[in-house]
Amino acid sequence: MQKVIKSRFFWQFIGGFAIGAVGVVTLHPASAQPVAPVAAASPIVQAH
Repeated sequence: MQKVIKSRFFWQFIGGFAIGAVGVVTLHPASAQPVAPVAAASPIVQAH
């Protein structure tokens, strides 16, 4: 287990997750509104 934790691959792998998490938090606006679904795309709504 100590060899795995000390390996370069492990730290690059963890670093990738850390960079990705920072990117998601940074690039996602706090006031983002969910996109409303288009009525025509919904299989439940029937056209009249």
